[in-house]
Amino acid sequence: MRRAQTILQAIFQAIATAAVLAAPAWAQAPMPINGVRVDADGVTFRLPVSACATKADYTVAMLKTPGQIMLLIAPRRQGACSPTGPGHMDLTYSYADLDLRAGAPFVLGNPLVGAP
Repeated sequence: MRRAQTILQAIFQAIATAAVLAAPAWAQAPMPINGVRVDADGVTFRLPVSACATKADYTVAMLKTPGQIMLLIAPRRQGACSPTGPGHMDLTYSYADLDLRAGAPFVLGNPLVGAP
């Protein structure tokens, strides 16, 4: 069972890597975020404070593979959402916004970093 799980993880990572390499340049280095929360309202991404303050400034990509869903949040325009100082902001996406079933497990494609 452990070997099968390791093989599936390697396959998923290969698929995710291929998806990132095929993506536009701005999506090739996932934006670090400060956290994520999942509740009855949807998925809340905790992002570093930047000039981008609304959901319209970001896009959420979803990669579906058998048995796993990966979410990745990224700015719509390269370089437009660089952190501007300490602190964070929260953006909540409903399950309908994400086309995600409430309670469905997913992995996060963004690296997590502590808030400064």
